[in-house]
Amino acid sequence: MDPAARKVTGIGFIDTLQDGMCEQLADLAQQCIAGFSDDRPVSASLVRSRLTNALTGAPPVLAVARDGRGVTGWCAVRRPEPGEARARLWGPVVAPAARRTGLGTRLLDAVVGATRWPLVTTDVPADRHGAADFFSQSGWTELDTVTVLHGTPAQGGFEAATADTVPELEEYVTTAARRHARHEAAFAKATLRRWQDDARFRPGNLLLDTSTGSLLLALAQHTTASSELLLAEVWGADVSARRRLITAAHTMAAEQQWDTVRAVTRQEPADFVACGMHITGRCSTFTLPGGR
Repeated sequence: MDPAARKVTGIGFIDTLQDGMCEQLADLAQQCIAGFSDDRPVSASLVRSRLTNALTGAPPVLAVARDGRGVTGWCAVRRPEPGEARARLWGPVVAPAARRTGLGTRLLDAVVGATRWPLVTTDVPADRHGAADFFSQSGWTELDTVTVLHGTPAQGGFEAATADTVPELEEYVTTAARRHARHEAAFAKATLRRWQDDARFRPGNLLLDTSTGSLLLALAQHTTASSELLLAEVWGADVSARRRLITAAHTMAAEQQWDTVRAVTRQEPADFVACGMHITGRCSTFTLPGGR
C-alpha cells in the first residue's frame, strides 16, 4: 500500500442528502472523472437530482467512507422510478489516495447488501482502465453500451420553440414520452420533475419541435476552465425532427457562448454525427444477475 494512502476509519450509511454532504460527494466525484471521456462539471445539485427518486423524493441507499480529513469514498443506489426495471448504482467513487485498498469492493458490497432491487450501474467509460474489470470480477455482467459525442457550437438561425413558450409543459412532455420514447405517463412526469429540480435546467434550454411533438433537453454546465451544453435527452418522431433539434441546440450553444456541445446516447449516434458531432468515447452499463 502507498504510504501516503488515506486510512479509512469506517463506512456508514447516510439517511438524508444534506447540502454539505452533496457538496462532499460532488467534490470527490469531480476528482475521480477528471481527464476521462465522461469528464464534466459535477455540482451538489447534480448529485442530489441524480440520486433522489424524482417521484417520491426518497433519498438513495448511500454508503460513505471517511477518514480524519473527510469523505474518502461513497457508493449509492437510486430507488427505481416508474418505467425502470432496475435501481441505478452510482459508484463506487474512491479518492485517488485510497485506491487499491479494497475500499471500492467494501462500498459496493455494503450497498448491494442493503438493496432489495435488481441493479444497473451508471455509465462506465471504456477509457477508465480497470473499471469494467472491477465490475466483472465482482460478478456483474455487461448490459448495454452508450456513445459519448462532442460538437462545436455553430452560428445560424435558432428555429426551435422552447419550454417557456408552452403553457402545458407536463402534457407536452408526457405525450412526447409516450409517442417517441414509449415511456408511460408516470415515468414522464417523474422525469420532468427531475429535470426541473436540476440546477442546470432552464425552460429555454428544453427545445421543442412542435410540428411533430418532439423534444430535446439541453443542460448548461460549466467549470472554472470550460463550459458545455449537454444534450441529455432526444425524444424525436423521425430523423428530420431529431436532426432539427440537434442543429438548433448547436446554434443555441453559440448564442449563449458555451465552449462545446456534448451528447451521451444509447441510441444509434448517426443523427448526432450527421449534425457535425464526433464520437469521443464509449461507455458500458453493468447489471448484477439474480437481482442481488
